[in-house]
Amino acid sequence: MKQKPLFLLFCLFFIQQSFTQGTRLLRDPDISATHITFTYASDVWVVDKKGGLAKRITSTPAVESEPYFSPDGKSIAFTSNRSGKNNVYLVPIKGGTPKQLTWHPSGSKVRGWNPNGKSILITSSRDTAPRGYNRLYSISIEGGLPKLISAQWGNDGSYSPDGSQMIIDKMDRWDVEWRLYRGGQNTPLILMDLETQDEILLPNLNSSTDIKPIWLDEMIYFLSDRDLVTNIWSYNKVNKSLEQITKFQGSDVKNISGHDNTLIFERNGYVHTFDLSTSKINQVDIEVIGDFPWAETKWENVTKSGKSASLSPNGKRVIMEARGDIFTVPIEFGDSRNITNSSGIADRRPLWSPNGDKIAWFSDENRKNYQLVISNQDGTEIINKIDIGESKLGWSPSWSPDGNHIAFVDDDVRLRVVDLKTKTIKTIDVGGINIERGSIQMKWSPDSNWIAYSKTGGNMLRQIYLWSIKLNNSQSITDSFADSFSPAWDLNKKQLYFLASTNIALGSGWANTSSIMANETYAAYVVNLDVEDKSPFKPKSDEEKIIKNKPEKSKKAKKKNDDKKNNFDLKIDFNDISRRTLSLPIPIRNYTYILAGPANTAFLGERIPNSRGLTLHKFELIKKESKEFASGVGNTFITPDGKNMLLQLNGSWKLAKTSGSNIKGAKSIKPNLQMKLNRADEWKQMFEEAWRYERDYFYDPNMHGRNWDTVYKRYAPLVPHIKHRADLNYVFDQLNGELSVGHSFVGGGDYPEIEKNQVGLLGADFSLENGRYRLSKIFTNENWNPGLSGPLDVPGLKIKKGYYIVGINNKEISSKDNIFKFLDGSINRQTVIHLNSTPNFEGHWTEIVKPIRSENSLRQRTWVEDNRRRVEKLSNGRLGYIWVPNTGGPGFVSFNRYFFAQQNKEGAVIDERFNGGGLLDDYMVDLMTREVRAALTNEVPNGKPMKLPAGILGPKVLLINELAGSGGDYLPWVFRQQKVGKLIGMRTWGGLVRSSTHYLMIDGGRLTSPDNAVFDPINNSFVAENIGIAPDIEVRQSAKSLNIGTDLQLERAVFELMNQLGVKKDIQVPPFKEPAKGN
Repeated sequence: MKQKPLFLLFCLFFIQQSFTQGTRLLRDPDISATHITFTYASDVWVVDKKGGLAKRITSTPAVESEPYFSPDGKSIAFTSNRSGKNNVYLVPIKGGTPKQLTWHPSGSKVRGWNPNGKSILITSSRDTAPRGYNRLYSISIEGGLPKLISAQWGNDGSYSPDGSQMIIDKMDRWDVEWRLYRGGQNTPLILMDLETQDEILLPNLNSSTDIKPIWLDEMIYFLSDRDLVTNIWSYNKVNKSLEQITKFQGSDVKNISGHDNTLIFERNGYVHTFDLSTSKINQVDIEVIGDFPWAETKWENVTKSGKSASLSPNGKRVIMEARGDIFTVPIEFGDSRNITNSSGIADRRPLWSPNGDKIAWFSDENRKNYQLVISNQDGTEIINKIDIGESKLGWSPSWSPDGNHIAFVDDDVRLRVVDLKTKTIKTIDVGGINIERGSIQMKWSPDSNWIAYSKTGGNMLRQIYLWSIKLNNSQSITDSFADSFSPAWDLNKKQLYFLASTNIALGSGWANTSSIMANETYAAYVVNLDVEDKSPFKPKSDEEKIIKNKPEKSKKAKKKNDDKKNNFDLKIDFNDISRRTLSLPIPIRNYTYILAGPANTAFLGERIPNSRGLTLHKFELIKKESKEFASGVGNTFITPDGKNMLLQLNGSWKLAKTSGSNIKGAKSIKPNLQMKLNRADEWKQMFEEAWRYERDYFYDPNMHGRNWDTVYKRYAPLVPHIKHRADLNYVFDQLNGELSVGHSFVGGGDYPEIEKNQVGLLGADFSLENGRYRLSKIFTNENWNPGLSGPLDVPGLKIKKGYYIVGINNKEISSKDNIFKFLDGSINRQTVIHLNSTPNFEGHWTEIVKPIRSENSLRQRTWVEDNRRRVEKLSNGRLGYIWVPNTGGPGFVSFNRYFFAQQNKEGAVIDERFNGGGLLDDYMVDLMTREVRAALTNEVPNGKPMKLPAGILGPKVLLINELAGSGGDYLPWVFRQQKVGKLIGMRTWGGLVRSSTHYLMIDGGRLTSPDNAVFDPINNSFVAENIGIAPDIEVRQSAKSLNIGTDLQLERAVFELMNQLGVKKDIQVPPFKEPAKGN
C-alpha cells in the first residue's frame, strides 16, 4: 500500500506540542487518596492527584517502572533494573534512598500491595522449568525471602479488599503490544481463593486480551479488547456480569490502577482518571521538569559501532559507517574524519569510487526515502543526490571500475544499476527469494562491461549469471543442479571464480528442521571466459626451445604493448562454457566466499567448526596452490586493483598487502570515531525510519488492513516527549503492535550503562524451617549430560538435602534475611557457605563452592528426567518420553537423543510444551509417522529381533501449551495434518510468520518486520497465525494440581496411549525354512 510522506506532518506535531497542556509519555500511573505516581523517562515521579508540577522520586539511568502506592499512601514500591536485573524497591513518598527487597537474578516485578500494607505483591520466574514462567509471590516490606502464593502461573494480580482472594492474569505474553491478538496466550482471568486454591475463570469466549486486573470493593476491573479497542471493563463477582466502562475508539487504554472510587489509566501518553460514581473521565494535566543527562547532546565515541568498511583505492584511508554518520579513517597518519556530521540522519553503506576522488552512500536526509549521495572524497562538496525510485534502500553497493555506474540490491531484491551521468536507474534482474536480499553480491568485471551475480532458482539452488551492460541481458553460466554463488573476476580478465556445491541436498529447504542435517561443502571453480584461452591447468612439460634472433623493441614500443595487453575488453564465449568450468585443485570445504586479489590470485573464506571467525586462504592460479593467509577473520574488502586488503581480525581492523604470503606484517588501523550526538534528533529519525521500515518490509502490502498514515499520526506526537531510550522502544512496540501480527518484536538500542547482575546461585531449593534456610532439593549433575554442573553436587563436599545453610562468607544468616543478597558478587567466585545438620550457627562447618550465573539448565534437565521417569512408571515401562524444547538445533539434538535411545518402547509421549520455536519441522514428524517395515533376526541367546526402521514406531500423542509457539505452532499443526496422533493440553501461542530484522536502527536498536507467512496450499489458508493450534483434548493445569506437583496433561497423555496399546505384542521370528531337508 502506497503511503504519503509525512515529514511535514511530523514537524507540525513538534510545533503543536508547545501549545498542548502537560507532558506526555507518562506511564504506569497509580493513585492514592492524595497523590498520583507514574514513571516518566524511566524514573518514578509523584504529583498531587489534581495534577500540576511533578516531583521526582528517583533519578537513575536505569529503567524504573510499575510504581504502586502502599495502602496508607506513604510509600511506593517499584521495579528497577538498576542492579542489572529487575528487582523490587521501596521508597517513601517524600523521597530518599530506595530499599532493595529482592535479589534473585531471575528478576522480580511489582504488581501491587497486600491490603494489610505489610507485604508487596510481586511476580517472578524464579525456580521454574523447563523455561521461565511467572508466578505470584508476596514479600514483606521488612525483607526476607518472597513467599509463593500459588504454583499456578501468575503474571499479574490484585488482592480482594479482605486479602482472602485474588484476581489473576496468569500469562506473561510474548508480545504485550499485539493489537487484536487472539492466540493461546489469551487465557481467562482467574478468580482464586487463596486458602483453598479454588479457581473460577472469568468469561472469555472470544479469546480477547484481558489484562491488568484490579479489585476495588466488590468489583473487578480490567482492560479488554473485546470491542476491538482496549477499554476498561468490569466484572461483578456477585451476579457474574460483565460491563464495558469506557468506549474509546482508536488508541488503547493502558496500565489501569485505582483507589477507592477512582480509576486511573494511561491513554495516548496522558494520565486520565475515571470517577466510578459519576462515570466522568478527566485528563490530568501533569508537568514534568527535570534534568535528563542520558538524553543530552554530547560528544560520543562511536568506534564500536563502525561497520560497512571499505578501503580507498590507494589504501591510505578507510571509509565506514557508525551511528548513522560516515567517517574516513587514516591507515597511518592523520585523524579520523566525520564526513557527514549528521546526527538525526541515517547515512549508510558508504563506498569509495575506483579512482578515489568521490565517495557514495545512502542517506534518508529527506525523511521520505533513501537517496544515493555522491560527494567529493572528503565530503566537503555534495556532487549529486540521486533518487533511487521504488527502491527503499540499497544492499551491497558496488562501483564500476570506470566510475560511471553503481550497482546495488534493493529491499525487494531487485538488482539495480544507477547511471551516474544520466542519474537514471534500471532493474537488471530480480532475486528468486526475499531472504537473499543481503547475500547477493553484484561484481563488476574489470572492464566495467559485465556484472556477475548469483540468484536462487525455482529449485532453491543458486546459479551464477552474467549481465551485459551493452546488451542489457543476463545469461546463466552454471548448472541448475549445483548451488553456485560468490562470483569473482580475476583481474587477468581471462577467468571468473565461484563456489558451488553438489551435495547441498536437504540444506536447500532452509526453513525445515531437516536442513539441520545438511553438511554441504563447496568446491571452488574457475571459468575460462574466452574459448581461445588455454586451460590454466593444462599439463606442463619442459622441452628445449629454438631461440630465433629478433630485432629488439624500444622501451616506448614495449610500454605500448603492455598498455594494449592490460586495456583490452573481456571476451566471453557462452557456447560450451560448462566445458571450460574447472575445479580448483584445493580441498572441498565449507567455503563462504571467494574474492579476487591481484591478477591470477583469489582469496577464499572458510568456516571451521568451533573457530572464531573465518580462515582465509590465498590461492595462486599460476602455482596452482592454496595456503592459509589468516585466521579469525571477519569482514574482508580488497581494493579494485587487488593490491590491498582490509579485514577484521579477531575484532580489530588490519590492512594487509595481498602480495604477501600471510597476514604477518599487516598494519593495525585504530579508528577514533567521534561525533556530537544529539539523541533527541536521533530518536526522531529512528521513529521516522521505524514507520517506513514496517511499511516497506511487512509481508502484506495492505498492512493487515491497518491505515499506516493513521498509525503515524497516533504515535508521532509522543516522540518529542522521549527522554530515555526505553520510552522509544515503548513507542516502537506500540507502532509494531498495530500490525496485529506475531514476531513483531522490538529490542536493543543505546541504553545508559547500568550495573551488571552479580548474584550467584547454588543450584538448590530452600525451605524456611526453624528460623533458617534448609536445603530441600539439590540439583545433581547428570553424568551423561556434559556441561550440567550443580555447585553443591561435587564429590568431596559434605552437603546433602536436609542440611541448613546458616551463613555465607563468614556472615550468619537466618530466615529473616534474603539469602540472595548474601550471594551478590559470587558468580564463579569461591564462596564459603556455613552448614549444619541442626538449625544452629554453633557447631557449623564450612565448604567452598562456586555459585553459577543461572540454574536454568539444571532445572530444565531435572524437569525432563522427572517427566520421563513418571511416564515410565505410569506406563509400566511401555512408553517413552521426549521433550522438544524448540525446533532449532537444540530441539533437533534433544529429539534425536531421546527418540532413538528409547526405541525399545511401544509408543511415546512427545512433549512440545514450552517450545520456543525455530524452523518448520519436517524431520521429526516424518520419523514419527513411520511404521514397522521389517525385522532382523538376532542370533544371541534369547535375542529379540531388531526392528526396521529405527526409532519408536508405536502410537504417539503430542503435548502442547500456551508457551509453545512459532515453530512450536507448526509442529502440532503438521503432527495433526500427518495424522500422527492426538494433541493434548492447551492452545498454542499463534505466531507463524518469519521474524526478520532487515537492518538495525542507527543506535543498534532492532525491530522485526515479518516477511514470510506460512500457509496451507491445500486449503488455501494461513496456518496458526493469531489463532494458535487447539488441542484435540483440552486439559488445563489447575492451581491445585500444580501445588502438589501433579501434571494433569502428562497423565492424560499416558492414559490415552495406554488405551491404544492394548496387549503387548512381541515381534516373532517366523519358522525357519528347510530347503535342504531330504538331501
